[in-house]
Amino acid sequence: MAKTIAFVRSPGPSFNEAISSNLKNQPIDIKRACLQHESYISALKEIGLDVISLPSADEYPDAPFVEDTTVVFDHIALACPNKEKSRRGEGPSIHKEIKKHITMKALPPSANLDGGDVLNTEEKIFVGISSRTNLEAVNSLAKFTTKPVIPVKVIRGLHLKTSVSYIGNNIIVLDPSSIETTSLRTFKWIETNGHAANCLAIGNIVLISKGCTEEADKIRLKGFKTREVDISEFEKADGGLTCLSIILKKI
Repeated sequence: MAKTIAFVRSPGPSFNEAISSNLKNQPIDIKRACLQHESYISALKEIGLDVISLPSADEYPDAPFVEDTTVVFDHIALACPNKEKSRRGEGPSIHKEIKKHITMKALPPSANLDGGDVLNTEEKIFVGISSRTNLEAVNSLAKFTTKPVIPVKVIRGLHLKTSVSYIGNNIIVLDPSSIETTSLRTFKWIETNGHAANCLAIGNIVLISKGCTEEADKIRLKGFKTREVDISEFEKADGGLTCLSIILKKI
């Protein structure tokens, strides 16, 4: 059976300088962040994923949020042209590893894109129009897939997937106050207004932020299994569970 690979990168000593909208009176505890990252990796391995872990990139504080560097479709991986100048150097080292497993292509520099703004479902791909991602990214992504690529306005929060996650069976976990929801009406909704909106589904198992017990209960009622993972130090830097890995399902 084909294995699923998760690419991750450990936080380094500079992680407490990551871009964040949170108050500086909530400093990141780097030691705790490293322990949480190790627990995150353990959770992925226990699910059955092969984990490829890259060393920290200390010159790039946001480097643990690897999702923003790459978008993966079934047959191809796309390098994201990140808008934030401080993040543009994160991609090459992880792309070098990804290219060992799948063909990689580059999007044009005019297509500002963070991977956290791309929500891939069975029939459609949704792209958040946010402070990090523009409409040109929608047009550029459409050239690499036969699925419709649909823009979604991000009203509040960093990325589209800060506020919505697809877990399978036509079900999304969603904070409807943070994004324009018109194009998402065909899905079944599990509503939330917190960190639970960003969760990571691997098969029938959904990783959800620790403490989101109400949402976890609702997810289990839909036939999934859940596992709570503590990533509180990463949430201080506007991160979530999907942000910490690039998932590649080998065909």
